[in-house]
Amino acid sequence: MAGVGANTSLADLVRADSRSRGFGRLLGRLVDLPLIGPLFARLARLPNQITPVSTRISRFHGWLLRRTGGRLRRSWLFAGGQPVISLTTTGRKSGKPRSTAVACFVDGDRLVSAGMNLGKPQHPAWALNLIANPQATIAIAGETVDVIARKAAGEERERLWSRWVELQPSAQAFEDLAGREVPLFVLSRR
Repeated sequence: MAGVGANTSLADLVRADSRSRGFGRLLGRLVDLPLIGPLFARLARLPNQITPVSTRISRFHGWLLRRTGGRLRRSWLFAGGQPVISLTTTGRKSGKPRSTAVACFVDGDRLVSAGMNLGKPQHPAWALNLIANPQATIAIAGETVDVIARKAAGEERERLWSRWVELQPSAQAFEDLAGREVPLFVLSRR
């Protein structure tokens, strides 16, 4: 893939990968099954319940995305085949750069990311960091791009959430399991 030029839309860099996938639909059907669906969703999020483990896995995944120079663009394990980016935020407590892998999707010419946290009741740290300081960087297509994040709200949030559930059918089950509204962030170049 060619470099990320200033005129290239961030969405164009992942557009081909931002589509409904069979694995994501299968996962959605599994978590929607009566009785065993919620159990399956709880089991799927089990590794995320051990904070030191989930933090290390997430940071390793972000590092791997940066090291592959954009060749690894989707995550079957964490995002059901959806595009992933390495997002670096500024820690709201530490002030240090914090990198993690996050799933994203395309809405028109915009890049959007959902703070799923696999159904945990609290927002992921990266989402809280973006709320505190919306300036971040993403590693995409082998390059680092400065972005600013804006939390979607109201009708825009509802429309984007519908799009995310269309792409990742299990998202609704994990939001229900979390008992919180999953924040959606619209990313644009700084």
